[in-house]
Amino acid sequence: MTIRKKIILSLASTAICILASYIIFLVIKSKRDQLLRQSYQNEQEASIRTAMLLNEKTMLNLLKDYSNWDNMVDFTHTRDSAWSRSNLSTVPATHQLSGMWIFNRSKQLIYSLTEMPPGASFNSLFTDSLFNFIDRQKSGYFFHRFADRFFEFSASSIRPTADTGVSSPTFGYLVLCRTMDNTALHNLEDLSGSIVSLIPLPSSGRKAPDEGQIMTNIILRTWNGAPIGLLEFLRNQPLLRSYLAITNITNLFYLFFALILLIGVSLALYRWLNYPMNKITQSLALEDSELIEPIACQKNEFGQIALMINKFFEQKKELACIINEKDEALALLADAESKNQAILSAIPDHLFRINLFGIISDCQVKNAGDFPFDPGQMIGRSFEEILPAGLSSLLPQAIEEVNKSTQPQSFTYTVPCQKNHVKHFETTISLTNMGDYLVVVRNITTRKEAEMALHRLLEKEGELNRLKTHFLTTVSHEFRTPLSAILSNIQILELYDEKWSADKKAPAFTRIQQAVKQMSSLLNDLSVVARDEEGKFQLNPVQFDLSVYLDELVKEITGTFSPAPEVTILMNLSDHKVTLDKDMLRYILSNLISNALKFTTSSASIGITVNDAPDHNIMLRITDTGIGIPKQDIAAIFEPFHRGQNVLHFPGTGLGLSIVKRCVDLHKGSVEIESKLGEGTVVTVILPRNLN
Repeated sequence: MTIRKKIILSLASTAICILASYIIFLVIKSKRDQLLRQSYQNEQEASIRTAMLLNEKTMLNLLKDYSNWDNMVDFTHTRDSAWSRSNLSTVPATHQLSGMWIFNRSKQLIYSLTEMPPGASFNSLFTDSLFNFIDRQKSGYFFHRFADRFFEFSASSIRPTADTGVSSPTFGYLVLCRTMDNTALHNLEDLSGSIVSLIPLPSSGRKAPDEGQIMTNIILRTWNGAPIGLLEFLRNQPLLRSYLAITNITNLFYLFFALILLIGVSLALYRWLNYPMNKITQSLALEDSELIEPIACQKNEFGQIALMINKFFEQKKELACIINEKDEALALLADAESKNQAILSAIPDHLFRINLFGIISDCQVKNAGDFPFDPGQMIGRSFEEILPAGLSSLLPQAIEEVNKSTQPQSFTYTVPCQKNHVKHFETTISLTNMGDYLVVVRNITTRKEAEMALHRLLEKEGELNRLKTHFLTTVSHEFRTPLSAILSNIQILELYDEKWSADKKAPAFTRIQQAVKQMSSLLNDLSVVARDEEGKFQLNPVQFDLSVYLDELVKEITGTFSPAPEVTILMNLSDHKVTLDKDMLRYILSNLISNALKFTTSSASIGITVNDAPDHNIMLRITDTGIGIPKQDIAAIFEPFHRGQNVLHFPGTGLGLSIVKRCVDLHKGSVEIESKLGEGTVVTVILPRNLN
């Protein structure tokens, strides 16, 4: 047997033994893990069944207490509303129910304490099939889903207390409903000791449990047995996780043992091969064939290697003479190559050569990522095959010009790259002494981007100068008007101070006060814009009564108008307590209400409506019948200093609605404007009820 076969057989035997024992170990471990996980699974299923039975028993016992009530039987005949208010009105709140419905024997609804759940259809639930099911079962417990919300129902026929027969007549039907909300799920979590999740059917993309977790699913069914969802119970098992971790460590120890075994076999083989290999190594290092003469006599692979080394030494002596003759030629060639390489390395651009037939014969790429083409696919191919259509048309034209004038020709082009960017390249073509063409490609992207950046900066500077001029013009005009009013009224008071009575002076003082308030409002708007630009405009939410706040604000705003306009406030909130930033809400409402009053005739009224909105939001709607906003101005109405074409003769800076928009955005709300020219404007603001 040869040495190679012995090595292969030894290693194969060792590997087979290790693999067989490891497979047996894994089979035993898998069976043991399966039994342990099944034990935890059975324990969890028992606790979940107990929790679900307790939950169902609670609903059925509550149903039995009211359906076997003699007064309930009488109520199905009398429909006494006074009795129902005194005896049934507190049932849902007491037992945490979402609904309670009573039907008479003819399946007509005679009492409904609460409305149907959101998105539910009355006719789709209380059908003849459901009542037939109740008649057969006398009582039932089932689930139903409306608009991705789950509800648990208990239904029963109404019978006298003493009537317990299965075939007894039905006097009516009682249906109770409870929402499967977070409270219900928390109760199930407390009873089962698991994390409970409610999943609609069909479900997809569910995450598999970890190794240390046990998952159990309970199917939720309607009264007719149709599945509508799953209750997923997930429990962490620290002992199971620890056990699996220990078994994984055991695997590591087993592999470590296998590694030690392989190392031992390798060491044995090394000792077996060490002596002849050392002799061969020494012979090669010292170039002495006498060291391996004893090995060359052996009839194995080492003997064959020793004979080959002896032949190698003989051939080496013959090659030494040939190598000495070529060393001088190689030295000259290396010197010439180094000079050429130094010249090429000094050139920072990409180079490639095209022969007379249009074939690329050579190329040099400094940075492959900076080159617009794959250099590995260029040599030996026609430039028309690899270049894009636009560039392949420019290159022949440039070559034709080079042939005519014998002068280098240059042109630029762009190549698209990732993220909607482009790279700019400048190409120069020249004719060489060999009759082919040298193409030099230079990346000028940085220069082009610098030119474009400079152009954008110049445009932005012009825009900033225009906005600055517009801002100074607008602010100076708005300050000039109230200052002129103050100055003129003070001059009148100085002239007629002793001649006029206090009543006659009052209008002048009122005009001065209004001008001061106008200037103060303008300064407040400018202060808000400055704080927002500096990043100091931050939320400070507090809880307050929106109804009282809105009444006081409207009185304050209307007090500045003479005569005071009529503003109608309609509050439709379920709870007037909100948590918002009062200062920012004041900016929003004061600007919107002031605009509505300013652009509406004195005889018209302003309407403010506050309603509940979905997702725990509130909706404020300010309606006026004023001059309206032109359609072309609505798109830019929230831009700073933008004013509609039909309000240029009204006082204002164009900052109010931009401040409104910024305050609403900080609240993570929304604002919309609907307007018709000459008919009026409706502004709708959606804000969160509780800003956390």
